[in-house]
Amino acid sequence: MTEIRIEVFKANRGDCMLVSCEGETTTNILIDLGVEATYQDCVQKRLEELHNKGEHLDLLVLTHVDDDHIGGARPFLEDNRLRDSSNKISITDIWLNSYRHLLHERTSEAIDQRARDSISRQIVLPSNTEETEITAEDGTTIAGMLYKYHYPWNCAFNGQAVIATNEPVIINQEVKITVLTPTIEQITALEEVWLEELEEKFPEIKFNDDEILDDAVFYASYYLEDEHISDDMETISGGSVEINEGRFSEDTSVINASSITFILEFLDKRILFLADSPPSTVLKQLQALYPEMSPEQPLYFDAVKVSHHGSKRNTCSEFMKHISSERFIFSTSGRYGHPHMETVSRILLNSPCETNRKLYFNYETPTSKTLLRDDWRDKYRYSCHISQKIIFIPIDDANKKGENDGR
Repeated sequence: MTEIRIEVFKANRGDCMLVSCEGETTTNILIDLGVEATYQDCVQKRLEELHNKGEHLDLLVLTHVDDDHIGGARPFLEDNRLRDSSNKISITDIWLNSYRHLLHERTSEAIDQRARDSISRQIVLPSNTEETEITAEDGTTIAGMLYKYHYPWNCAFNGQAVIATNEPVIINQEVKITVLTPTIEQITALEEVWLEELEEKFPEIKFNDDEILDDAVFYASYYLEDEHISDDMETISGGSVEINEGRFSEDTSVINASSITFILEFLDKRILFLADSPPSTVLKQLQALYPEMSPEQPLYFDAVKVSHHGSKRNTCSEFMKHISSERFIFSTSGRYGHPHMETVSRILLNSPCETNRKLYFNYETPTSKTLLRDDWRDKYRYSCHISQKIIFIPIDDANKKGENDGR
């Protein structure tokens, strides 16, 4: 059967999804790898099943460097090792932006060996699954493993940054991906944050082409991850409050804004993956690609992965008025109050849909439990699907057929 399968793994507070497009061939795209335990708990067995069927990963997208999106990449890349190993799954390309993809001018001055050793010793990340710590020595961070085991890295972009383009990346004759963010402006803002953080943590550093700097960026970003989440704790609570959009204040995290967001197109279907992005730039990018898009003529997607685990700071009413879908996916265990009721409200009150919307949650959370009210479901026309791991989108689905005309 020709279809799209989206497997939303239990990734704790993070994201991890396997998208399989079943057509003339099977195209597998893995999007993020959650926290460190996600790989062993959820993904390892599934990838072994794919390999045993003779399949591979056409693409691994690590949307940004927050640990709840790339934590599981450490054990995966180490376990998988050489990409062409006969007993492990092969990967055609890995998309991930790091220090090597920044645009700033580099010096030819080498980092003193003593300083380099000092930096290496300082780059220590806590491990969620073991008593030991993650260090940069022997290439045990993500960047180090990409270098050490010669994984393909941003090949579709000629080894440069994965960045917004007007033209889609052709995965094969059936699947294409249009990157919406990051833009050049967002990469530049990310560069400023990273370089400032590196200078603060490593005063002896030189901004050259040394591979240690990619490891250093992941270390610095780990401690920047929770910088902008405090406001997410303040949210509408419980079942006594009617669905309410609340006041919108956009996420200002430069790291989140640098997320790789994209449209995946498979035959006549179109899915929007929003990583942790704020809505303003994504909306601007969509309007540039689809000038006809407006609240009067919203752009239809067959599914939308909701940004930043449903945070109220990453979904606004204006954005939702411009898009339409009957499937919205939330990936979160409920940490930080995600998904926020305000986000669900903005979807239900603003995004037009001719049929009932399906809200998919990979965990039962306070918000998902609050939504299990017959009066709300009848009034706002939605259904909740909790802990449903696989979402099927059949290609022969008559709903909205013909509305996904390509550019």
